[in-house]
Amino acid sequence: MKIRSAARWLLLLLCLAAVAPAWALSLEEEVRLGRRVMAEVRPYGLTSDPSLNAIGADLTRVIQRQELPWRFWVIEDMRGYNAFAVPGGFVCITRAYYEKLNDDEAAFVVGHEMAHIDLRHHERQGQRVRRAEIGRLLLDIFTDGATGWRTAAGLGATAYVTHYSRALEREADFAGYGYAEAAGYDARMAVTALSKLGDEPNLHPWIQNIYATHPVLSSREDRLSALGGEEPEDIASPPPAASHRRDLRGGLEPFDPPTPIAVRILAPDGSRWENAWRRNFTRHLHLRLIPLGFEIAGDDIMYHQNLGDPVETARSRNARYLLLVTVKAMEAERTGPDTLAGTPARANIEVAAELIAVADRSPVWQGVVAYQAEAVDALAADPEILYTDSCLGALAERTAGEIALACAKAAGAVPAEAAEAKAPAEESAPAAAD
Repeated sequence: MKIRSAARWLLLLLCLAAVAPAWALSLEEEVRLGRRVMAEVRPYGLTSDPSLNAIGADLTRVIQRQELPWRFWVIEDMRGYNAFAVPGGFVCITRAYYEKLNDDEAAFVVGHEMAHIDLRHHERQGQRVRRAEIGRLLLDIFTDGATGWRTAAGLGATAYVTHYSRALEREADFAGYGYAEAAGYDARMAVTALSKLGDEPNLHPWIQNIYATHPVLSSREDRLSALGGEEPEDIASPPPAASHRRDLRGGLEPFDPPTPIAVRILAPDGSRWENAWRRNFTRHLHLRLIPLGFEIAGDDIMYHQNLGDPVETARSRNARYLLLVTVKAMEAERTGPDTLAGTPARANIEVAAELIAVADRSPVWQGVVAYQAEAVDALAADPEILYTDSCLGALAERTAGEIALACAKAAGAVPAEAAEAKAPAEESAPAAAD
């Protein structure tokens, strides 16, 4: 019993010692922490969107912490309407939510998230979380871990942190409103931006109101509408900005029904391209081909070097077309030492592509796509995964998009405006005959 009691007091001293240091980070530590967090988000697909970057640049000019290497990304593969900021100046918004907003609304949302970092909310919340966790641990120590007390302690810690988190959200609301206004945007659109959060499907209202990070929407709208001098119902919801949509079709009408296509990635000598990035580059091609109305009939991952004639293999999979892509160069190199903004890098891509009609082996289209670019990669390059937030990954996705569009045009995809113009003429034909 004495040993057990001594252990409790030792643990108590350790807990008290943990509270003593302030939860503050140097600039370098904060950026390093942010990069570690973003590395966990990275697999969900980070896109450097030009329209979002322009909004971010406007807001960066009016905030306090100019020293941070601010970066803005749209998350492509994360469901739901959400936006968040990570220490170090990394701001993200899901594509689903971004496509719902116009520039004024997006400026408030991005400004709100920037405010969390600009006002160092991560440090204040860190102190709050540590106190809550230590309090729960101490209660667990002195009650022998009784289930009832443990549950009560957990609920108490959650309420303590959640309440404080909502206070920070209110502060970020006011700051984000001010940033958007100072940057020249219509900050009243904060009201409509918040109301669109409530449009997210499959979000239980009890979860939204009690446990969501953001406060109850109605109270925020009332508060922000007062800042704008208008009631929420007097502020019309603007249409989303077209520039916030990711155009994967390039103005082409997708094939209907889908057109089966087989894809094979080759090395310069004609063998299968054996590279860790092959899986990612193949996925980029698939993601660009499918919105155009192609159906993937032969996945490159399933092919082997000695599988035989690729046209016959494509025919066995009932493919109408075969896309052969020869990777002549796909490489990146570091061009300087790491900085606070990231790693300077140079990327180079050269890819030859050929579209073949499987029925008669006739060439439909062929071309070469080559790009070079220099950039500062905020996150380290990965030799195994071709992330699109890197300089090389962005070029690979761009290359895949250009190849897919060229294939669709060569295969007879109709421009969207031509399809729209054709439909009324077809509908009016019977009337003219009468």
